Formats: sequence, C-alpha cells, structure tokens
Amino acid sequence: MKNIIVLLSVALLLVACGKEQSEYEELLAKELSKDQDVLDYKLDPETMAECVSDQVAGDVPAFSGSPVFESHFKGYKLFLRPEDASEIPKRIKQAEEIFGSPKEANKARLQVTSHTMFCIPQVREKQERSDKLFSFGGDE
Repeated sequence: MKNIIVLLSVALLLVACGKEQSEYEELLAKELSKDQDVLDYKLDPETMAECVSDQVAGDVPAFSGSPVFESHFKGYKLFLRPEDASEIPKRIKQAEEIFGSPKEANKARLQVTSHTMFCIPQVREKQERSDKLFSFGGDE
C-alpha cells in the first residue's frame, strides 16, 4: 500500500512540475510571437519556446518533478514581460528570492537570453530542412 501511495505522489509531483514548464513555454511562445528576431527570421514561436524551455530545464539544478524544478520555472516566468511595467521591481525581487540572490537571478536571466540566441539558428535550420523536404520541383 505504501508503494502505491509513493508512486501516486511521485506521479502527481511530475505532472505538477511539468505543468510549470508547460506554462512557461506557453507564455514564452506568446512573448516570442512579438519578438523582432522571431518575426524577421519567420520562426515559429511555439518551436522557439519549446527549444528555449528545454534548454532552460537543463540549467535547473534539480530533476524534473522536484520542488526546486517547479520553483525555478516559476522564477523564469517572472522574467517574462508583465502587462503592467510597475510590476517589474516586484518581479525582480521575487526572482532574486527564488534564485537565492540578485547575482543568481541575473545569471538565470542571462542564460535565458543565451538559450534564445542558441535556439534561433537551431529552429531556423529545422524549418529550412522541413521546407526543403516538403517543397516540390517548381515551388522555388
């Protein structure tokens, strides 16, 4: 009976943490749909968000399903542009608390930027391969 309870608890925890990452990815896609680089290169915002989210997940100093993983993704969501600019100082403070210090919060934010820059050519190349795969002789 204890094993069943433990397995159910772990499964619920994994679903909850996956939820934080999925939520982050969804919000990031919405933000990226307005990003000038994404628009200029005609990149799919959802594919970009998936790439960035996967890269960010690799930075989290915990495994998917742990409370630290969930907490970090809540912190990463704070880096996204708020609708009301007056929320920015509050969000910065919250991110600093989640990441442990202003220095660590800045490091996490820079990593997101770095991952975004990494993903641009990755997604672009993937889209170009897909376009070539589905283009027909006279379509060019």
